[in-house]
Amino acid sequence: MRGIKKQFKLRFEPLNSEVAPLNSEVEPLNSEVEPLNSEVAPLNSEVAPLNSEVAPLNSEVEPLNSEVAPLNSEVEPLNSEIAPLNSEVAPLNSKVEFLRLNYESLQMTNDK
Repeated sequence: MRGIKKQFKLRFEPLNSEVAPLNSEVEPLNSEVEPLNSEVAPLNSEVAPLNSEVAPLNSEVEPLNSEVAPLNSEVEPLNSEIAPLNSEVAPLNSKVEFLRLNYESLQMTNDK
């Protein structure tokens, strides 16, 4: 039995000297965390029922994600082709809107 105690001391006393400074760093943090725990506890009771509602939805969504992933890889190159076209279309849209307003104005004038 003494041999076991001696081995234990030889093995773990160096660890104690490493752990002691860490404990002194952790203790002040614990005093900061404890009040937060009391704030979080009521929220946990609110979140638990929501988790039980979300879990089945996740199981429905996960298969869809695996279907969507390959489509995303097909769409991304198209997006890079579309982006420059959008910058060309934007000024045209404003011209079309201008022409539409002018056309409506002319129609109103002709209707008088």
